[in-house]
Formats: sequence, structure tokens, C-alpha cells
Amino acid sequence: MIFPASGEATLPLLFAPQVLRCVAAGPGGHPLTVLLDTGTDPSAIDLGLARRLGLRIGDFALGSDAASDSVPFTETVLPWLRLGDLTLRDLYTVAVDLSRAPFKIDLVLGYNVLSSLTLSVSYASRCLHLRHPDIDPPPPGPSGVALPLRFVNHFPALADLRVAHADGSVDLPLATIDTGSNSGLTLGRDMVAQVGIYRDADRASASHGQGFTSDTAVLTGALVDLHVGPFALRDIEIDAPLGGPGDLGRAGRVNIGNRLLSRFARFTLDYRRSLCVLDV
Repeated sequence: MIFPASGEATLPLLFAPQVLRCVAAGPGGHPLTVLLDTGTDPSAIDLGLARRLGLRIGDFALGSDAASDSVPFTETVLPWLRLGDLTLRDLYTVAVDLSRAPFKIDLVLGYNVLSSLTLSVSYASRCLHLRHPDIDPPPPGPSGVALPLRFVNHFPALADLRVAHADGSVDLPLATIDTGSNSGLTLGRDMVAQVGIYRDADRASASHGQGFTSDTAVLTGALVDLHVGPFALRDIEIDAPLGGPGDLGRAGRVNIGNRLLSRFARFTLDYRRSLCVLDV
């Protein structure tokens, strides 16, 4: 990973449809659409793109995404990738068919890249900031806060969240931060029962939660208030997968997506110092 002399690269944020994407340069001479996904480990490249670039690929195995535990993948190495003034060399990725993703993706940057830098997302100004980990993160503003960052299977997470609705309030377990999700707050079915929403599933709105390769039925429409550190966020929409395979169906699932994160003007994830900085 080669940073510019300033130690920081800034890129325009492509936020539609409420995920963190940017445009990068790489082999092949065409711009690449890159998703920055704190819920992916390791990084991934579209299988069709890997073949068109002539990358060496190995044998196939089965992995998982948000909605499936049977995702075929293989391994490869991307020789280089340039994100603004930041250059990645010999990037290890899995190669998976991303053609069924709900938005255009050529490449997904996950834990093996993001853990080696400090990521700041300025939702208000639509910018991504990628800093060298030796540089201190930007301090919180007058109304901001720095919270301890926890980790669940390499994925960044926040503790001490509390949801409240008309029938009561419940403390949540660790909530993973998923910048690849455009949801607000996603709860597993066991957590939905504990919180006390969607008791009558037949009356709830049904939608689909989409992974990179497949989808699953999801209940939507319930709104709760959420306490995150000193912040009280009102009318946060809850998604509740109807069981099934994949990460969305795991027991104890609590996941924060961009619809919630974008309530803040800026947030920063500092993996090395285990800090999450939130600014309003």
C-alpha cells in the first residue's frame, strides 16, 4: 500500500444507492467501480473481470454472503489498483460472480485492505478519505464523539446500543458496522423477538435482502428509536430477515448500514486505535 506524501487520499463518494462506492484505476484501461465494504473479508473481484484481465485463478470452493452459504469462489491477485493518490500492489482477492449484485461492482475492498488504513466517510460532502494508519484520525467536532471500536470476526462493531419503541426498550449486543449495506438497522429473527417487533409477520411489509449473489425475504417497515453513545436517533427502520442461510440469517445478528450511518455528517473507522468517530 503506497500512500502519497500527505499520507491521505481523498475520493468522490458515489453514494447511490446508499453504499460506499468510488471509481478507481486498475489493469485493463477502464475505470473500475469499487465498493468499500467493512462487512467483507477478504476483498473480492468480479469473476468475469478477473478472467477478462487474464488473472491467474485457482480451484473453486464455497463461501457465504449476506443471503447464501453456497457462493462459489476462487482466489487470485490483482497486480495493482489506484484509488486517487493511493496505490495498492498485489492485492489478494477472492474472485466471485458479482453480476447479480443489486448495483454495479467490479471490486469489493474488505478487511484485508481497510484494516491497514483509517477510513473517514463525509456523507455531507460526499467524500471518502483514506489515511495512513500512523496519522491520528480527525478529532470529533464540538457535537461529535469518539467511541470504542470492537470487532466481530474482523468486522468493526459498536457496543452499548439501545433500541426503544412504544412497548419498551432493549439493550442490543455488539452491532457490526457494514458499509456495504444500504439498510438502517438489521436484526436477526431472535433479536427481533427479543426487541418485540414484527410479532405479526403477516401484517409486516415484505421485501428482499440482497447479497452479492442471491437474495432472501426480509420484513421491513418497523421504526424504533436508537441510542448510540450520546446520540438519540429517531425513526430508524428495522430490517428482519425471515431466517435462511447466509449472514443475514445468523442468530444474534445486529448490523448497522448506511441508511443509519448517514444520519451523521461524518464517521471515521480507525482500526489500529480501535476508535469510531461520529460527527453530526
